[in-house]
Amino acid sequence: MFKPIALAIAITLPTLGHAQDFARRERFTIPVNQIDSTTFEVIEADAAGGTQMWCAAGIYARNVLGVRGGDLYIAQGRGDAQTAPGRKGVTFSTQPVPNAFSSVSQGVRRTGKVFSMAHAYALCRNLPFLRVRISNNQLVRR
Repeated sequence: MFKPIALAIAITLPTLGHAQDFARRERFTIPVNQIDSTTFEVIEADAAGGTQMWCAAGIYARNVLGVRGGDLYIAQGRGDAQTAPGRKGVTFSTQPVPNAFSSVSQGVRRTGKVFSMAHAYALCRNLPFLRVRISNNQLVRR
């Protein structure tokens, strides 16, 4: 009676491991364009979702703007990009925005959502191959 279950587990476990390995190897190159000294736009690319966009914002804030603490705010939720016509983007700021609110969701559609810089950067932990491309085509990694 237990043999079919054991067989199913033996067949499934290696497949799950390969799926996790594939997810860890996903490569994202996400463009980020500076708007002003505290505001920048993360452009959707490589099928990136909210987690990847927050991670890219954390990398950019830390490695390009030199901001190590504080919070990241969504100044403009996902929509038509300001800095890349025909693309979708999210505008982030290191300065507070009106009606800011905390959330555990990594979505990027709502203006005002705030994550700590540490939280946004920590989302990169499972994205070892994510990199940011800034306006001069330089690649920035974690």
